Amino acid sequence: PASAGDPHGEDQPKSAGGVTVKVDTITRPGAMVSGSAGFSDGQSVQWHIDQFGRMGMVPPSPGYRPPAEDIPKFQMLLDQELSRMGM
Repeated sequence: PASAGDPHGEDQPKSAGGVTVKVDTITRPGAMVSGSAGFSDGQSVQWHIDQFGRMGMVPPSPGYRPPAEDIPKFQMLLDQELSRMGM
């Protein structure tokens, strides 16, 4: 169901197999696009893509790495979201 604030449901995180990806409505300074992602281990990260196309992630704790099996799901969801946005 769509949220009350967004009748089209576009503000909702997209999910696949325990992985969620959300694109920020207001992009972080210094980024072309930014958002957050949740992984199957219950951890969340903030991600961004800079003007050179480089991806960065801010982990919840130093040394955190998402589960390896979640990475392809994250990439697929992010690609779908960015394509939907025309990027």
